[in-house]
Amino acid sequence: MTTGPAVDATQLDPPGNVEVLERAPHQQILQHAALIITHGGHGTAMKALAAGVPIVLLPHGRDQDDTATRVTMRGAGIALKRTASSSTIAAAARRVLLNASYRTAAQRLGEIIRRDARSDALVRELESIAADPGSAKSTRSRAS
Repeated sequence: MTTGPAVDATQLDPPGNVEVLERAPHQQILQHAALIITHGGHGTAMKALAAGVPIVLLPHGRDQDDTATRVTMRGAGIALKRTASSSTIAAAARRVLLNASYRTAAQRLGEIIRRDARSDALVRELESIAADPGSAKSTRSRAS
């Protein structure tokens, strides 16, 4: 479990099978995770999905509600209210862990994320817009 800077990890008394840290390297930790429970920030959600790990999300606002919607619509996790009780969170975690479809969906999204990360298509598109600002207007027109 990571607490971030808002909570002093040394002040918590977790059960013996839980390690509490302020921060941890996502890429290394997620290789061993069966599930992640998070507020649903874009960075954490993308790292979890890139590792093929399903998510229980408790969005607190900003981009997190949109991330939760996108993850749940693709079957890679469950979203709860940020005020969910510990029993509700535990039930959602059990549901995700016991239903292989969540991991399958997360792995499918992970493949797409890893593929896109290897591609330079986005960088080339952004560079072409920077080189010809008028092209951004035509791109926006096509998207409408």
